Amino acid sequence: MASASLKYTDTTDRAFGLCGMALALYIFDAEKYIDAICLDAPADFGMRLTPDFFTPVNPGLSVKNVWTSSFRHFQLTSAMVIGNLLARSLGRRQSDLSNEVRSLMLEHLTREGEDSCGLDSSEVEQICDNSFSYLRRLLSHPAVNSAVCGMARDLTGRQTLSRDEILTHLMPLSRL
Repeated sequence: MASASLKYTDTTDRAFGLCGMALALYIFDAEKYIDAICLDAPADFGMRLTPDFFTPVNPGLSVKNVWTSSFRHFQLTSAMVIGNLLARSLGRRQSDLSNEVRSLMLEHLTREGEDSCGLDSSEVEQICDNSFSYLRRLLSHPAVNSAVCGMARDLTGRQTLSRDEILTHLMPLSRL
């Protein structure tokens, strides 16, 4: 049996993953950070985010505000990872995410949560479970699945989708 991996299997898999990330940002009210998605970009740069996503926290802010900002950033990052994996699994393969891949994802996100926010593993697991359940439920909805599949098809054919093109695919979902 092959070991679990978070790596893309091919271009179509990457397209679904990037579209799942865009969906996650959209449904968690963070679409303002979406700049574009690009299949031709180097690894880890397929989802282009606006500069404000990466803007360092003002050191003049209170410790609470700095932590709150770091926590929100972690929530969005974990939602993008989960959206990526679920779109590839549910959208492309029409199958649930394997327990092995889910465990590997949680392992990586636990390290990130500890490093960025000082969260312990049970706190990270709770955040991830909430995002996972919500995104899984959404991607199981035929209209959401269809929007992600259509966006992935467009991305595969064009190699790049701008923010406006991404939102054209996702905005009809706000009526659900």
